[in-house]
Amino acid sequence: MTQIKQDIKSYRICFDPQKCVGDMNCMRVCPVGAIRIREGKAKYLEDKCIECGECVKVCTYNAIYPLTNTLGDFQKYKYTVALPSLALYSQFDRNIKPRTILNSLTKIGFNEAYDISHAAISVVKATKKYILAHKENKPLISPFCPTCVKIIQMKYMEMTSRLIPVISPIELAAKAIREEVSKRMKLDKNDIGIFYITPCSSKLLLISEEDKHYTDVNGAIPFNEIYNSLYTAIYQLRKSSVPEIEHYDISGFGLNFIRTGGISQMMGIDNSISVSGINNVLYILDEIEKGKMHNVDFVELNACQEGCLGGPMTVENVYIARSNLLNLINYFGETKLPIGKKDEYESYNLQQDNLFHPHEHNNKKIDIKIALSKMAERRKILASLPKINCGACGSPNCEVFADDVVNGETELFDCVILRNLKLKKMLEDAEFGMSGE
Repeated sequence: MTQIKQDIKSYRICFDPQKCVGDMNCMRVCPVGAIRIREGKAKYLEDKCIECGECVKVCTYNAIYPLTNTLGDFQKYKYTVALPSLALYSQFDRNIKPRTILNSLTKIGFNEAYDISHAAISVVKATKKYILAHKENKPLISPFCPTCVKIIQMKYMEMTSRLIPVISPIELAAKAIREEVSKRMKLDKNDIGIFYITPCSSKLLLISEEDKHYTDVNGAIPFNEIYNSLYTAIYQLRKSSVPEIEHYDISGFGLNFIRTGGISQMMGIDNSISVSGINNVLYILDEIEKGKMHNVDFVELNACQEGCLGGPMTVENVYIARSNLLNLINYFGETKLPIGKKDEYESYNLQQDNLFHPHEHNNKKIDIKIALSKMAERRKILASLPKINCGACGSPNCEVFADDVVNGETELFDCVILRNLKLKKMLEDAEFGMSGE
């Protein structure tokens, strides 16, 4: 496969100190303790961040945001293609069908727009085939939520072997689209810009040269940044007498892919569990680590509530979005995995060995003596702390605070309670000294 030149080496969650008031909500909701409040401002530890977007959701001051592409980035390409997440269809009134949304994307700057519901079906077929061939490694884990993958790579390294090495519908569709458009339009592949319309901050990180998943996607634009212009285009299109393009072939069955439990249902695997919500994901991963899930064939993980429908960059209420999606599934009327029907993606290699590996931060060599020394110091500091996890020190809890002190990121008496006790003792000593005179 031709390696496509990328424009952005990495995407990160950005913190704007000018807007931040240090209210600690972001620090409290971070599931991996990657945020600190220092000098009244929120900061994040890049090597711990999993790009889940929980902090983006709770910041009412718009001080936290993902770095993304804009519509202006289209100018770099001779031809641009919109590749929307299936969740985009759920963000509009149920009377607005996918065909209208896809047509409207071509009215706001894209040359073409493609649906990925059939690519989702092909991916599900490959996933089921892999599960049936690897029953000895129970439970196998879905690889389609980047946040969940990153959690496993960083905190549960031994579980990376359980991640099913199948590429996502996004990457599969992008590969096929780039080849098809290149032939049809007689364009060099690098002149085609494929932009993913995403509800998810963690997927933004995968659009980089270093990542193997999304090498054929050139950029990403969040739902909430494109919504207003897209809604206007939809309104104008519905008012006009210009007929909409009819060629969009949407699979109602494929739409199940983005909802919690949808992949399990599509595969028809009964011995599976489906989980959404970051804390629930962490709980299930802990249970797997303890060996309590060895009889389960498949675990479907979604960091966001209700899967991609609850992504941090969505616009619609998650429950209304779920209702809209179920309505679309019923509208298209497909309820079973197509059998015998030609798969337009069957020539592509969906399974890729060594697709996942432990996070590079965990592969660094550790000096055992230093590690043991830090561990002992950490225990000593933790024993001196009040353990009420108030967060006033700017660390999410006392255990993390002890770790921060050991690593030189803060000082022991940044603990408000210890500082007050120290001040109280100083005052008592001063009073005793005065009375002694």
